[in-house]
Amino acid sequence: MKKIFIFFLITMVKLWAIDLDFNTYSSNFTQLIKSKNSTLLYSGHFIISKDKAFWEYDTPNKKEIYINKNQVVIIEHDLEQAIFSKLDNIPNLNQIFKNAKLISKDKLLAKYKNINYTITLNQEKIQTIAYKDEFENDVTITLSNEIKNPKIDSKVFEFKIPKNYDIVQ
Repeated sequence: MKKIFIFFLITMVKLWAIDLDFNTYSSNFTQLIKSKNSTLLYSGHFIISKDKAFWEYDTPNKKEIYINKNQVVIIEHDLEQAIFSKLDNIPNLNQIFKNAKLISKDKLLAKYKNINYTITLNQEKIQTIAYKDEFENDVTITLSNEIKNPKIDSKVFEFKIPKNYDIVQ
C-alpha cells in the first residue's frame, strides 16, 4: 500500500508540474481501489507548491505525507510511526506525462512499465486518474474542490513527529 500512496503522490506532483501553470494548488480527493475481493475508499486533501507537497488522508486511516525535494515522510498515526523515504526509489514520472497522448477532447493516456494511466479532464482541470496497478487492482483517483494558487502558510509543509512514534528509514 505504501508504494501505491507514494506513486499516487509523485504522479500528481509531476503531472501538475508539467501540465498546469501554478505556484500552489490544493484539492480534495478520493482514491478508490478495487480488487477481486475487496474495495477500499480513501479520502483526504492535498496542498502542493512547485517543490513541496502535503497530503493528508482522513479516511479510513489518518495519514500525513510530506514531500520536500528528494525526501518523503509518511506519518502513520494508526501504526504510531514515521517512515522516511527518498524519491530516488520512485520512478521519475516527468517523462511519462510529457509523453501522455491526448486520446479525446478531455482524456489523456500515459503509459509506464506496461501500466496505462487514463487522465480525465473537466474544463482543463484534472478530474480523475484511473489505472490498473501492479497487483491488478483498479485504482481511480477523483479530485474535487480544486483551488489554483491559494495562499498557503509554508508551515503546512513542515512535518511534526509525535515523540512516542517509531522512526523507519
